[in-house]
Amino acid sequence: MKISSNTDIGKEGIKMRSKMLALILLVIMDLVIISYSIAKVPDWVKNLDSSQKYPVNLYLSGFGVATGPISEATGLAQESARGEISRTIVVSIKSAIATLREEKNERYSQELSSITQSTTSLQNIKGINIENYSEGDQRNATVYAVAYVSRADLRRMYAQEKQNLIQQINTIIKDAQMYESKSETMDAVNKYLSLYPIYEKLKEAEMILAVVGGSGSIQSAVDELSGEKQGSKLLMSQTEVTNKIDRLLSESLSSISDVAMSVVMRLLKQIGTPSGKMLVVPLTYQDSKMGSPFARQFRAELEQQIIRLANWKIAEQAKSFTPKSSQIMRDMAKESGADLILSGTYWERGNEIRLMINVRDINTGNVLAVADLSFDASILPSNVSIKPENYESALISQGAFKEGEIVSGQLLVEAWTNKGNDNIMYYSDETMKVYVRVNREAHIRLLYILADGRWTLLYDDLYIDSSKVNQAVEIPTEFECAPPFGAEMLVVIARTEPFEQLDVIEEDGYKFINKEPILPQARARSLASIVRNEKGMKPKKQSFLATLSQDIMPDLENNSPTESLIKEFEKNKLSLSQNANISTLVVNSQWLINDPTNMQTYLVRQDEGKLNVYKIQQAETKLVVTTMEK
Repeated sequence: MKISSNTDIGKEGIKMRSKMLALILLVIMDLVIISYSIAKVPDWVKNLDSSQKYPVNLYLSGFGVATGPISEATGLAQESARGEISRTIVVSIKSAIATLREEKNERYSQELSSITQSTTSLQNIKGINIENYSEGDQRNATVYAVAYVSRADLRRMYAQEKQNLIQQINTIIKDAQMYESKSETMDAVNKYLSLYPIYEKLKEAEMILAVVGGSGSIQSAVDELSGEKQGSKLLMSQTEVTNKIDRLLSESLSSISDVAMSVVMRLLKQIGTPSGKMLVVPLTYQDSKMGSPFARQFRAELEQQIIRLANWKIAEQAKSFTPKSSQIMRDMAKESGADLILSGTYWERGNEIRLMINVRDINTGNVLAVADLSFDASILPSNVSIKPENYESALISQGAFKEGEIVSGQLLVEAWTNKGNDNIMYYSDETMKVYVRVNREAHIRLLYILADGRWTLLYDDLYIDSSKVNQAVEIPTEFECAPPFGAEMLVVIARTEPFEQLDVIEEDGYKFINKEPILPQARARSLASIVRNEKGMKPKKQSFLATLSQDIMPDLENNSPTESLIKEFEKNKLSLSQNANISTLVVNSQWLINDPTNMQTYLVRQDEGKLNVYKIQQAETKLVVTTMEK
């Protein structure tokens, strides 16, 4: 038997006291850290659309929030924040391009469409930094992320990128011209074809520079890319390269099958045989996002030629999927087992039809190959239409919601179907499922415009609470594709306040807002205003952002973002662009300002003799769906 000495007991006591002291110190440190964290909550966590640290005139910024296991939530929040910067750039580009399209001719619109296609998937913007802030524990944390990049840094990086790409393009053009001089035609064609992915990168660089103020206007960038700018450093524009390839190949295209074969051969020369699968989505008519019988038949021909000539593997589109990011078509392609996605548009140009097709790597977002060619419209069978039957009336509905679109830097709503959110096509008896996702608690209104022109309310004031934020919410009703066929549209509107009830006519299971088959443009715009609940706009329960001078009230009444109005906003530390849309809700009393460039919607209101500005939290998204007989 061993007896412990007093010395041993003393040592054990010292050890115990040391452990107790260490534990107390750890608790104190934890409390200090917690107190420090609470005291140091960044301003962007509270606002989620602005930060004093990264002011909008010096930085592009994006914000994201996600809940779950901390590692997963961090990844989702960061991707959402990065995606918001991309969205800001894309919205600015589309807004400027829409204005240009109204001013220019159709040929110019085709060039604009090419640029829009190139910039819809900006995934790898240079120089983005990320900051995180989290609440909760490791298993159930709420993670906030801000992504930011200096406008000056973007200008510097993309100016260098532009210079490098122009040098690369000009070097390849000289090589191609050298092969031409030696009558080595196919070598010259291959060189010219290799230019297309580089032109796509140049378009991205030019557009980013235009948005951050690094290369003049969007129009100046478009003119340089299309070869219309005097003193351009490009030896040849993409359009000139396309015309050169057409002359060198001198193809005889006498059927849809011949056209599909030519497209595949051009793509094959640019990317060879990829190891993964390719998802082919239907082309859409011009910039309408509408499909047609031609788009359906051409997709089938393309898939046949891809298998026969290129030996590429075709991915079958997933029947349903849950997107994990804002890149919904990318996530659908991944769920379908694809590594590449083929998409594009086609344009009427006199008696010709021009195809503008690209193949994109879904993981990087990079364009790997482009096919740009034209063929005589007379080769199409008489029963193959290039437009949906209701094209003109569908344009009126689209136009009603293009004007005065409400945007928000805080509230984001996404919508998709079981066939994605772009180039959507359903055939008779197929079932369409609709999903929505919001980044904060919101009330949702869903409107569906049928092919015969009638507007029907699918859901009104569907509430998405905090437990479903940033999650896919399936609309509990399924929709069967049935006559009348044509271009249809789903409109999803989200807001933080409840909607006012709409007057509807219930018939055959539908809730019709109108039953007129074809609406005049003014009537369609009026209905869109009612659906958006513009007259029922209420500021979020918060103090006003600023008080404006009464002197600028005439500018508001004229519905014009004048220089004096923009300066008045700037004086009050608010951003307002020249692309803003202003509408009068109540004469001399209330005005709604939608600014897509800055992704903000403001309500300006007379409050007891003061012209106060409030921020409106409302957002919307639209899906064009083409339906047709099997």
